[in-house]
Amino acid sequence: MTMRAGRTWMLVFGTLLAALAAAVPAPAQEFPAKPVDLVLPFGPGGSHDLTARAVASVAHQYLGQPLLVVLRPGGGGAVGSQQVIRARPDGYTLLFGGTGPNTIFALVQKAPIGPDQFVPVARINHSPAVFAVRGDAPWKTFREAVEYMKKHPGKLNFANTGPWGAADFPMRLIAQAAGVEYNNIPYDGGGPALLAVLGGHADATFGFAPQLMPQIAAGKMRALAVTGARRLGILPAVPTVKEEGYDVTFTMWRAALAPKGTPQAVVDKLEAAFRKLSEDRSFKALVKQLGDDVDFQGSKEFAETWRHEWDTAARLVAGAKK
Repeated sequence: MTMRAGRTWMLVFGTLLAALAAAVPAPAQEFPAKPVDLVLPFGPGGSHDLTARAVASVAHQYLGQPLLVVLRPGGGGAVGSQQVIRARPDGYTLLFGGTGPNTIFALVQKAPIGPDQFVPVARINHSPAVFAVRGDAPWKTFREAVEYMKKHPGKLNFANTGPWGAADFPMRLIAQAAGVEYNNIPYDGGGPALLAVLGGHADATFGFAPQLMPQIAAGKMRALAVTGARRLGILPAVPTVKEEGYDVTFTMWRAALAPKGTPQAVVDKLEAAFRKLSEDRSFKALVKQLGDDVDFQGSKEFAETWRHEWDTAARLVAGAKK
């Protein structure tokens, strides 16, 4: 081969390498090179929304890029979940999922938006639901509300967060346990459901401490019971549903989920960033102000937690639908 031919070959070879480099996705060590979308499958103002915005407020420090909260409500959380499932699995589109859409709704509707469609990145926290009524409601205790439903079947207007969602499911379980009927009204998320109660369009809802506490503190809402195994530290005087005589427990997790097929190296980077931000003092303070606590789980640990919940909820759903 002549020297001139050798130079020509090297030029061609270099061009091919450049073309191949352009065609191959950026390596994990360069991730993230642009902002990351955190899709919220609910409307504004709910506990998921408030928690997601607290996450986004500190994420840049640990992710190296902004985390953008994108609202995609509808279909009990299915609309936003499906958007993320269809997204390119490169780590730039995540779902801020939860028990309501990605376990309960997925099981009930046999919707492909459960653990088989996502790679868990990190769980931020989980919390029980709070049964709340307007501040001027006639019921002072949860038992009084249940007795009203027993005496007046279908008269209590209940605002839920979508069919079989985080407000709907525990109420269905309570109706089954207590043998009561009520008027079930669906809304696109905790924020709209709360506004319906405040506006007099509904009598009660199940919500979470982050969006309920300001209204409770102002006297506009009254908390009657919580669905956890124990009382909430921020609402020590409010009994659990079990204490009120009904064997029902329920908690909602909030976690970042990536589409199936996302490279492990990218998942690891995201998990590390979420782990660091979960330890951030200002973030913990923000979550505490919302009435919650941070309860972080990494990708593998949360995958096991979610799968256990999935198997347990499958049995609960089967019982609730009978």
